Amino acid sequence: MNEEFFPPLTPDDTLCSPDESTQGEVLDPMVYHDLYKLAEEEGLPYFVRLSGTGEVELYLVFESVDAFSEQTRDAVSLEFKTYQNKLLAVIWTLSDPLNPLGFPLTFDIARADERSMALKMIEQPYTSLHYLAYTDRELTHIYSESISFSPAEVARTHEMIQALYEGTSDTLPEEVQVREEETESISAMSLPGSVFTESGMAFVLRYKHMRDVHGEEGAQHLLMSTVQQAVWVMRRHARSEVRDTSFTVWAAEADDYAMIVLTPSLSHLFEVVHMSEDEANPFSRFLMTLPEYVQSQDASPLQLGAYPLLRYESGRLYHLELDEDVQKHLAQVFAKAFPGMSVPYL
Repeated sequence: MNEEFFPPLTPDDTLCSPDESTQGEVLDPMVYHDLYKLAEEEGLPYFVRLSGTGEVELYLVFESVDAFSEQTRDAVSLEFKTYQNKLLAVIWTLSDPLNPLGFPLTFDIARADERSMALKMIEQPYTSLHYLAYTDRELTHIYSESISFSPAEVARTHEMIQALYEGTSDTLPEEVQVREEETESISAMSLPGSVFTESGMAFVLRYKHMRDVHGEEGAQHLLMSTVQQAVWVMRRHARSEVRDTSFTVWAAEADDYAMIVLTPSLSHLFEVVHMSEDEANPFSRFLMTLPEYVQSQDASPLQLGAYPLLRYESGRLYHLELDEDVQKHLAQVFAKAFPGMSVPYL
């Protein structure tokens, strides 16, 4: 295998990994400083890491030991899929077909380091999965186990990585591709009246730059696929209250900028002790990775002249149809909510 496709990884030999001696113990913040950084400062609930000895490891971070017990009742499994131009490694901890629970790790195969991590993971004899709990600013090592892959799984995943690398992932079997889930279309007029006056969180992006790089159609696709990734995570989130929530995604454009607005902001769901809301909220995590991301801010979609595009309710996603009646309704709601102000929908 050539180095261009599988460049060597350079481990940091100062990094320590949990082992049998730390099981059930609080990890020393100095010794395991990078794990504290990932779990505490960056607020990542799951992540992949290159160990000090050059092995690829997986980590799941739970809010408590009780949460770990509730969310890992079944034998763990790791499933590989392709999504967009990335390899998706889903750690399934609940296999109930009605309420499965998975933690999706993504590898951007276009990036040499992430491609090598993915290849290393499937080719090493086994991969360690470490379960941690972060409570009261302390990381506890709950348990670790090993995952290994059969020769058939290795070959199949290698084929996915090769296809993603060569830009031919559409030739892969349908069962390994995660496609956009079927979305029912409904009229935006069918939304509850309160939805139109909700405030939330706006994610501001340099849309002109995005159009210059990707073209109008490409820019729209990039934004919507990023939103779809966030929805995918929401649907499979570890906490049922996140999976069962309701929200609306709006879009507005002003000058050189685009705003994706989430109402409500979902801050009540992501006020978690061990992570900031920005790190915990899937919309923040995905939108903030775009090079064109500028900032997030509290906002009223009406004041921005935004239009509702998607509605999520208890795991179901709806595409909102827009027409003149919706535009007139938005104008009326705006005029009532902000009397005397110029109406952006006229």
